[in-house]
Amino acid sequence: MARRYCIIGAGYTGLAVAKAYTDLGLDYDHIEATAAIGGNWSHGVYDSTYLISSKGVTEYPDHPMPDDYPDFPSAAQMRDYLRGFAAEFGLDHRIEFDTLVTDVAPLDDAGLAGWRVEFADGAVREYDGVVVANGHYWDVNIPAYPGEFTGKQIHSKDYKRPADLDGSRVLVVGAGNSGCDLAVEAAVTFGNADISLRRSYWFIPKYVLGIPSGNFDVGSVPVPRLVQEAIFRSLVTIGMGRYESFGLTKPEHRIFDQDLVVNQQLPYFLKHGRITVRPEIARFDGRTVHFTDGTSGTYDTIVWATGFKTTFPFLRDGLLEWQNGQPRLVSHTFAPGVANLYFAGLVAPRSGAGMLLMNSSRLLAEAALLQQRLRTPVGDLYARISEPSAEILAGGPELRWEVVRGRWLVRALAQLLTARALLPGSAWRDRESPFGASAPGRRLLRPIRTAARLIA
Repeated sequence: MARRYCIIGAGYTGLAVAKAYTDLGLDYDHIEATAAIGGNWSHGVYDSTYLISSKGVTEYPDHPMPDDYPDFPSAAQMRDYLRGFAAEFGLDHRIEFDTLVTDVAPLDDAGLAGWRVEFADGAVREYDGVVVANGHYWDVNIPAYPGEFTGKQIHSKDYKRPADLDGSRVLVVGAGNSGCDLAVEAAVTFGNADISLRRSYWFIPKYVLGIPSGNFDVGSVPVPRLVQEAIFRSLVTIGMGRYESFGLTKPEHRIFDQDLVVNQQLPYFLKHGRITVRPEIARFDGRTVHFTDGTSGTYDTIVWATGFKTTFPFLRDGLLEWQNGQPRLVSHTFAPGVANLYFAGLVAPRSGAGMLLMNSSRLLAEAALLQQRLRTPVGDLYARISEPSAEILAGGPELRWEVVRGRWLVRALAQLLTARALLPGSAWRDRESPFGASAPGRRLLRPIRTAARLIA
């Protein structure tokens, strides 16, 4: 019987998964809730958005960005690029647009028998596996404060252009990459703006010595965390100097414990007095906002650049283990105890993700093929060498090594399963291990031997 998979989401990540599945000959239905390719790049960014990672580390390795693209392409150029990628490899003709998934449920306790997928129009289909690639930048997070603000409120996801702001007095809440961009845009449009910071941030310049700063995080070999931190703290020193000179408080957390902000314009506008830093909001009183330091300001519009919640409304309760608002996954991909349900793109790398996305999608496709031959979830075998985690922040070298290690494991498992099927009795156990007798080799061999006993 032909096997078929369901890929949910046709954005930056979902297209990479579709390409990997196509390359390995896996049949699939590609589902997209909106009417366009691109995911968040299609419906979730403002007109003036530019990439914060350079094109060289953002592009897919088998589809380079055009030579005439700048180092940091615009949102419109990114949308054109994604459409071009889909067209070149024939992925666009397989996407079902305006199709909303409402329920995803396993056909047995662990999903080994496949998955049932229900759609908003009432249609139901059964698949061997499901790939969740619908992104985590869509369910907006807006904090609550005492009182009522009677001006306009808008989340950064819904903001497109300055015409979306009522009046000239603008308060941006949150100083992530979007918050900094929007505070600068408001200051350019109206002459000044305020930005409210609940905590301090590490600000990374886009360029260091003429090199895009994200390129310093693209090595192929894992680098000790302390060395990485020293490199990025040096980038901050070069780009910022003393925080106090900008009216900012130097962050107390370690540089990789929170999202980094790649922005050079906010410090520039702070120095020119066109953006004023405010502390966290204490309460609202009409159009007056009171802050925790006792000061206040009157505003026409509040822009909430306060991030997103990770949610999967189509997944039933109990399928995932949650910690601090994130699901615990093995290698950001596999849910413990569940087979044939894969997560793609649920990670926030510090640098561009083009090569990483393509290789991790190939890992996912190879794992789907291997799962067809097992009676236990691939992720549970992988968990023998990689503990489940709810952490989505990660550096480029660590992620690339994690993917390489995963592909080695999956391929070794597949080869050993083939050998086990061909060799009589326990002869396979007598063959010399390709992993040697080292401790890392023994750790890698344990899930392989387990898998060899679980041939379907």
